[in-house]
Amino acid sequence: MDSTEERALSSKILVGISLDARASSELLSWAVGNAAHPNDTIVALHVLVGKGEKKINSDMTRLRQAKAFVISMLGEFTEICETKQVKLEAKVRSSSSIGRGLTAEAALIDANFLLVGGSRNSSQRNSYEITKYCLKYAPEGCSVIAVGKQGLPQNDTYLDSLTCEENQSLSSRWNSKNLHVGKALSPLQKLFGSNSKIEKRNSSRQSICEKSSPRAVLDGPEGENAAPEECFSPSSNETSSRSRTGIWRRLSIAKLFFRSTEHLAGKETDGCSTYTEDQKPSWRCFSYEEISRATNNFHPENMVGRGGYAEVFKGKLYNGQAVAVKRLAKGNTCEQKEKEFLAELGIIGHVCHPNTAFLIGCCIENGLHLIFDFSPNGSLASALHGKNGEFLEWPVRYKIAIGTARGLHYLHKCCRRRIIHRDIKASNVLLGPEFEPQISDFGLAKWLPKQWTHHCVIPIEGTFGYLAPEYFMHGIVDEKTDVFAFGVLLLEIVTGRRPVDSSKQSLLLWAKPLIDTGRVDELADPKLEGKYDLDQLQKLVLTASYCVRQTSIWRPSMSEVLQLLTDCDDSKVAESWRMPESQIDEMDDWSLGTDFCYPY
Repeated sequence: MDSTEERALSSKILVGISLDARASSELLSWAVGNAAHPNDTIVALHVLVGKGEKKINSDMTRLRQAKAFVISMLGEFTEICETKQVKLEAKVRSSSSIGRGLTAEAALIDANFLLVGGSRNSSQRNSYEITKYCLKYAPEGCSVIAVGKQGLPQNDTYLDSLTCEENQSLSSRWNSKNLHVGKALSPLQKLFGSNSKIEKRNSSRQSICEKSSPRAVLDGPEGENAAPEECFSPSSNETSSRSRTGIWRRLSIAKLFFRSTEHLAGKETDGCSTYTEDQKPSWRCFSYEEISRATNNFHPENMVGRGGYAEVFKGKLYNGQAVAVKRLAKGNTCEQKEKEFLAELGIIGHVCHPNTAFLIGCCIENGLHLIFDFSPNGSLASALHGKNGEFLEWPVRYKIAIGTARGLHYLHKCCRRRIIHRDIKASNVLLGPEFEPQISDFGLAKWLPKQWTHHCVIPIEGTFGYLAPEYFMHGIVDEKTDVFAFGVLLLEIVTGRRPVDSSKQSLLLWAKPLIDTGRVDELADPKLEGKYDLDQLQKLVLTASYCVRQTSIWRPSMSEVLQLLTDCDDSKVAESWRMPESQIDEMDDWSLGTDFCYPY
């Protein structure tokens, strides 16, 4: 199929989003998971409302905040859109009303579909008025779809029955690109000011269906337990009602990829309820002038880190708060790197835990910037391997190990959607004022929907020495990918050695014979001079040995890792993870997949 045919078959789906993060996320979830087909374009639009458009445009603070919000909303959908080959765009425009702004944008981009939904922060009547306006003034060829209960007046809740052909066209749009949404009768009599009685609807249906501007509103049933209905026959009002319910149930598969927080409430264990997305800090959008002043115009002396696609500068805000500003490196115009940067914003914006990096805000002027709390003690890598004479005593090392485990457990088990970090390493563990660890750098992180067991990722990205065998060889990514890297990190904390030293020797290959023969004390960092808690040392080494197993199914989850590290009586827990001797040689040969992982 050539590009001309692809364009002819692709659709533009305009999604009107509010500043209600949860409602907007659910609407985008539906658009991505159900409405969009390969080669389609989804445009997420937020409309700023004010008396005068020029006045709104002059209010740069509101514009920046709105743009930052929309970008952060899209960040969490970038991966699934890439998988589905769907383009994703963000827009903010000003208008005298939301409905006017949505319909104007639909006309401007020649949208095929306009999706609107209710907001938990707006009145039901307001949602109804927006839907009403969009239905009335949407441009020709644009189908308006209202997803979710719109809070319509009681005497308007009857949805006029669609013809069999129209219903089939509407529902099958999501299965065939060659079918178009048919124009429905006014879903609500008040919507177009019609007072005609039910008997007159059938007679007028044909003439309305002949119009060239198809529009349809799909509203949810009053009851959550309404049963799905496959029949679309319009032979009676009762059947029509069932038909309406059936369409809605088909459209309410918005949780195909993402689950709502209500669905997960009360189901998480292991301390997850302490830190939830509802508690995530509010972050703000900075102006470029603010962050430039804070970092002394990004002076080279203030650079504290440089990665594959970003640079990090320390700075101080006007209120004296120390910050770290991460920006996309100058000259890095690679579209993939920009996507990774936005994906990081989308993920870190939904993370809130004492052992994960704290996002203060972002800036989208003159490039892309993320602003974090500054970690005065640097990274774990600099503390373990730095040349500035720093030394971590054993209690601090053990504290860092436990805290990092808690942060990783939070990402895997307690977030609304599972997060696989993919780049757990010492340089990505920052140390706060009291050496509390914070997992940072979510540039390679992946959302893992609840229904998925793993991702298959190409190309392979990460850091040699921390890569799990199944990831390095086959591109398979799941929670056990992070567990493997965490096991390497534990050995790094214990030994003070790098995962791959200057002589290209692997830490795992060096440590294996010592662990197998029980010479745990020989693993301890010589800098400790024997000043460590032997029980704690054994716990860390034992847990590490389980985490770095060759086969992922024999590695513990982070919940079990926490048990191993913190349970006072860990004998039973440890015993449950001992492998049968008959399988040790076959499944746990550390030399497999590790001795060839490192470039020479």
